[in-house]
Amino acid sequence: MIKLDKLAKPAVLAANEAVWTKEYIRLKNGDTTVPKAAQFRYRHPDIKEALREEASDKCIFCESKISHIFPGETDHIIPISKKHEDVVNWYNLGYVCKECNRFKSNYHDDNLPLLNPFVDEPSEHLMFFGPLVLAKTGQNRGQITTDLLQLSRAALVERKKEKIEKVKALLDRAESLPEGDAREFLLEQARQESAPEREFSATISAFLKAAEA
Repeated sequence: MIKLDKLAKPAVLAANEAVWTKEYIRLKNGDTTVPKAAQFRYRHPDIKEALREEASDKCIFCESKISHIFPGETDHIIPISKKHEDVVNWYNLGYVCKECNRFKSNYHDDNLPLLNPFVDEPSEHLMFFGPLVLAKTGQNRGQITTDLLQLSRAALVERKKEKIEKVKALLDRAESLPEGDAREFLLEQARQESAPEREFSATISAFLKAAEA
C-alpha cells in the first residue's frame, strides 16, 4: 500500500452526484418509484476508469495490478451499508481487487478504521519485510488492515517473491560490472520497479533500501 492522490471528480459524477445520492437514499427507504439501477450508479464506466487511472490500475490496498487478470471493482471505503449518503461520494470510492474487496466486506469501525491510502500515509503504519506486509509496533490500524485484508496472503507473497527475484537479478548483474553506462542502466531498471505505478512498489522500495544499506 502506498499513499495515493485523488484525481479530479469525473464530469458525469460532478453533474449527477446530488441527484444520484437522493435517488439511492429514496430507494433504500422503500420508494418503489426509483429505478433499481439507482443502487449501481457508482459503477458508471467513467467513474471506474478515473478510479483505475488514479490507482495506476492497481488495487489501492494490496498493489496488485488488476485488469490484466480480471476487471477491478469499485469499492466504498466506508461501506454504503453503514453510510448511504456516501454512495457516490468521490472521496469514498476506490479501485480494488476482488480478493481485497471480499476480505474487507462491510467492515468499518470509527474507532479502528482501515488505512485509507488517500488520507493516511501507509508507511507510518506498515513495514515491508521481503514479500510480507507487517504492522509497525503499536500501530493498531496497521494491524487491523494487514489482518483483515490478508495483505500477506499466499498468492501475494508468491508474486512478490518473483518481483523481488527479478530486481535482485538486476542488482547482481549490475554488481558484476565496472562503473559505466551498462552498470547504471541495470541499476536504473531495478529502480524503475519501485515507481508508484509499478506493481508492489512499496515492497520493492523497501527491498532496494535494504539492499543499499
